[in-house]
Amino acid sequence: MTTLLYYILGCAVNGTSVDALRLKDLTAEEWGELYLLGKKQGVTGVLFEQIQKLPKEVAPPRELLLRWMSHTMSVEHQTKERFQRSAEFAELMSNHGLHTLVLKGLALSGYYPNLWHREYGDLDCYLYEEKEGLFSWTGCYERGNQIAEQAGFEIERDYYKHSHIKFNGLEIENHQFSLPIKDSEEVRALELELRRLIEKPNAARRIGKTHLMMPSADFNALFFTAHAMSHFLFESIRVRHVLDWAMFLKKEQDHVDWNNFWMWCDRMHYTRFVRCLNYICSHYLEMELCSSLNVEDSAEITRLSERMMQDILSGYSIYTTGHTGLQHRLDIAVSYMKGLWKFRDVYQRNAFWLLLKRVKNYWKKDVKL
Repeated sequence: MTTLLYYILGCAVNGTSVDALRLKDLTAEEWGELYLLGKKQGVTGVLFEQIQKLPKEVAPPRELLLRWMSHTMSVEHQTKERFQRSAEFAELMSNHGLHTLVLKGLALSGYYPNLWHREYGDLDCYLYEEKEGLFSWTGCYERGNQIAEQAGFEIERDYYKHSHIKFNGLEIENHQFSLPIKDSEEVRALELELRRLIEKPNAARRIGKTHLMMPSADFNALFFTAHAMSHFLFESIRVRHVLDWAMFLKKEQDHVDWNNFWMWCDRMHYTRFVRCLNYICSHYLEMELCSSLNVEDSAEITRLSERMMQDILSGYSIYTTGHTGLQHRLDIAVSYMKGLWKFRDVYQRNAFWLLLKRVKNYWKKDVKL
């Protein structure tokens, strides 16, 4: 079922039609497994785009097809609602002279054939000013908080990296930093590099007619990698993360400064992780990748890619257990212990030393760049 899932998603990425002959012998039970797997991995709508094109004789049972369509429509409705709320927030900020640069889900949805089928929850953003071509971050984070507060929206400032703004039913993470810069000097250096990439001429573009700004391909390549790597190490990533990378590469692989990207990957120990993602894109999604992406067929990368896929399919997340307090902390510890192989073989760093360093650095009061 896993191979079939990746095959259909590969068709979505590559813009090709699904070969009906590969699906003609699927039973109703197997179709149901595929539907539930796609739902668990956050790719229901993308799968449905391909499934709905199948001839009736090989399509899923009608009842399942209707359920699939209903869930896809629900995803579309939620995504459109969140996009509308995000645009309203950006307009509020724009009225006070601030630009809203989107991150994560909304930034990546623009690479999908149907952006409404890329599921995401809250809005992650950076606020900045631009005067005569010069960027300024100074004070913009707190100004944004105050603007939202004065407009009657609830603000939580309980985390140094970003605040939480409850905006008309939408949860907004207003970022002061895109990365947890307390972790290490290396992370602080990467944060500065990400800001440099944002500040390059014509680096951001407006999304449609909204005041939402889309980051450059260079920024998205590095930020996606850092964010996905963190998820991979401390819990798990989903097939949706792999699909994000694939959709991004399909659109942008010829527009990224890969020399700079790989230099930072080597410095941050992201290289093996990205090579595994590229392996999955090449071998399972059947993508053609440019030579700069260094697709590697070594026994080690093959082994790690296969293990990463098994980890992805587990779908485990410490944030979906519903646990709080001590039990949540125990969940984190258990997840950490189960993922020691990720630190050792993929990240190539000592997990316990990094944990001690993170705990020590967390109590630092200085969070300035």
